[in-house]
Amino acid sequence: MPDTRLPTALPIADPILSTLPGWETGAVCPTRLEVDWTDALRKLDVLGTVRVVTGNRSITHEKTGRFGNVDGNGPALIVLNREVDLRVFPRHWAITVHTPETDGEAEAIRVFDRHGRAVHAIHRTPETNGAAWDAFLILHRAADQDAPVLEPLPAPAAERPDAEIDVEGLRAAWSAMTDVHEFFGMLRTFGVGRRQALRLAGPGFARELPATALLPLLEAARDRRLEIMIFVGNAGCIQIHTGTVDHPAAEDGLLRIDDHGFTLRAIQARLSSAWVVHKPTDKGGITTVELYDDRGDNAAILCGQRDEDKPERAEWRALAASL
Repeated sequence: MPDTRLPTALPIADPILSTLPGWETGAVCPTRLEVDWTDALRKLDVLGTVRVVTGNRSITHEKTGRFGNVDGNGPALIVLNREVDLRVFPRHWAITVHTPETDGEAEAIRVFDRHGRAVHAIHRTPETNGAAWDAFLILHRAADQDAPVLEPLPAPAAERPDAEIDVEGLRAAWSAMTDVHEFFGMLRTFGVGRRQALRLAGPGFARELPATALLPLLEAARDRRLEIMIFVGNAGCIQIHTGTVDHPAAEDGLLRIDDHGFTLRAIQARLSSAWVVHKPTDKGGITTVELYDDRGDNAAILCGQRDEDKPERAEWRALAASL
């Protein structure tokens, strides 16, 4: 049976819910929970210090901190409490289970989508409020403890042929952006995939790099003590680290960051490309470094730390340009 834990050393496999140890054998069975996460996320500060893990098939991103300062309604929520910085899309938080402590892995509340793919996990730590944690499990224990029925994974959406894309219109709309959040709407308007848009827009908007550029980027940010933001996620949750990085390294096919309160793991063989991307804004524009996996999916986005009403830091822009 494959190891299906949300790991500290390897990125998340997908799908993994259907092979969690216990449901097939009856041993150390996961406990199903029924949780309205739109409501529950606003109350998780009572848990105290936890370890949150979000990732995709290439990268996992772990932070230690507390919940709190939750905002938003409907399709998107924001958790903005210093170390725990999340963008949550509740419709993908379909299945929740509790797994006990096993083989040195802390007990956790784990969330999956309806296809069994890992979305997010909240791990208990020695500093977690044990009484509040246990009360959460009791309150949300599901009456039905059978293994959930999963929906088949959808077929990946095919990109439209390049010839069908209005490239000149795309470039004009890209140039006219005043806010970075307009980027997603622009992709929908022109019916173009994210990486396809980077490729078609060309120089001045996006420049491709080998995926191996990630480690030199992190090392340069470390050496310059430059505060950066690292976004890693999936359709249901994006998790963000803001600050410096102290210990980036690569060995045995893994790129690693092992810092106090922040850990990142990336399977290098699954990362196929990186792009330096410029998005215009009314504050002078934003530069991101975007990583894509071997399926063409976005795996991570890095940018310089920036206050919302301030221009991008020149040090970050220069660093990205130097790659």
